[in-house]
Amino acid sequence: MVFSFLKKSDHYDYIKTFARLSEFSLKAAVFLDDTLKNLIAEKLHDDTVALHKIEQEADRAKRGMMENLIKEFLPPIDKDDIIILSHQIDTVTDSIDDVMAFVGAHNITHIPADVAVFTELIVKCCYHMNLALKELENYKKSQVLYEQLNSVNDLKSDGMKLYINSLKNIYKITNEPVQIMVYTELYKNLEKCCQECKKVTNTIERIVIKNM
Repeated sequence: MVFSFLKKSDHYDYIKTFARLSEFSLKAAVFLDDTLKNLIAEKLHDDTVALHKIEQEADRAKRGMMENLIKEFLPPIDKDDIIILSHQIDTVTDSIDDVMAFVGAHNITHIPADVAVFTELIVKCCYHMNLALKELENYKKSQVLYEQLNSVNDLKSDGMKLYINSLKNIYKITNEPVQIMVYTELYKNLEKCCQECKKVTNTIERIVIKNM
């Protein structure tokens, strides 16, 4: 079975929209990485607002897809798959926004070195997730697609290792109980971003297998 939207020029292009939604995730990840590496306490509120605007753009783009899907009589792939994948991509962007919101809400002005490693990892996850979604339209002959899926899987595993090591390193930063709790939650939020990317690639793999 070949995705029918590949043959219908007048059909709503869900694949390109999936890729576009993931570009918001990548944009948010790059913004988070740059902001936390070069954190300016006086700009923390503005930076939090700026990243949230990216998340709102993503929400509007996903809403457009859902509005089109409601009108579809016979979508090219299962409606459930379209809904699930679009929600999962959006959740990646949400989880990145949540990190910035957490930093702003707790007024975290000292960023541990492990955080920079984490944000770079999140950028890589989003980058490879985006490439996988762009390659989805070539799923029958693309080796690149599976390379990207595997890359996200490996990066998610790296994220779990980094999460565990980061928790161990907290006690080198502070012995203050409240700060320990805050940093623990921050690392949990960062690791969640990698987990959400992996959920997207799991769904891509499932959709491809269903349509082979």
